[in-house]
Amino acid sequence: MTQHRLRLREGRCAGEELAEFVRSLARQAGLDPQQVYRLRLAADEITTNIVLHGYGDAGGVVEIEGEAGPDGVRLRIEDSAPPFDPHTHDPGPRLGAADPTEGPEGGFGLYLALRGLDYFAYDYVGGRNLNTLVVRRTSSGGTDGQDGRAGDR
Repeated sequence: MTQHRLRLREGRCAGEELAEFVRSLARQAGLDPQQVYRLRLAADEITTNIVLHGYGDAGGVVEIEGEAGPDGVRLRIEDSAPPFDPHTHDPGPRLGAADPTEGPEGGFGLYLALRGLDYFAYDYVGGRNLNTLVVRRTSSGGTDGQDGRAGDR
């Protein structure tokens, strides 16, 4: 596998720099356009949440390590913001509301992004959040929730 690193500093939102990083890895792995989109969405959602909600006004560093291989792409997103496991985010109350468009904006991004991955794992080690995102080249779409995959929330 080919390994690459990206470091986003002091409150910079990922934007185009992260998108190009993911596209480059996806090209190397031979992902199709739908898979590239799903991986970009998840990586952007995770990093945006870290910058806006994890670090907030304090700012901080987000480190992204990516590997591309014949089986797909693996991203590992690390930060030192307060612990947050995306698996614990529950959009259920908003989804179950009579009109989910009413109320505060947001709340669905993590849910939608993680559903598009073939595998997602979270851990908190040594004061750092570790998010692992995988899209497999042979994937045919969303997850089925089996074997600890992203759908298992």
